[in-house]
Amino acid sequence: MARLAWFEIPATDLARATAFYESLLGVSLIPEDIGDGRPKALIPDGDVMIGAIAAGPDWTPSSAGAVLYLDGGADLQPMLDRAVAAGGAVVEPKQPVDATSGFWARFQDTEGNIVGVLSPG
Repeated sequence: MARLAWFEIPATDLARATAFYESLLGVSLIPEDIGDGRPKALIPDGDVMIGAIAAGPDWTPSSAGAVLYLDGGADLQPMLDRAVAAGGAVVEPKQPVDATSGFWARFQDTEGNIVGVLSPG
């Protein structure tokens, strides 16, 4: 089975998106600019980079594309609250997952992307 290996979230304003995701995730993102006109802010999980916020001509934020779900930990509500405090908006509040005993929600980031959050309880 294929596993998620990397993700990139599009941004029009990389500084604004970086500040949003740093507040949301509680980590410092790592700037990366290799001079190709597509700067990124890498998202660490310990010593491993798991994804990035990406800007440039190839990246267009959208509320209509694929939805990435972040791990909301034991309770996803604090992550939703941080999303709102950082300038995002809740578009679907915390609600039960029909097939399991968990919960899900979705928010819109400062760039217009829709991002989901999952938690087991």
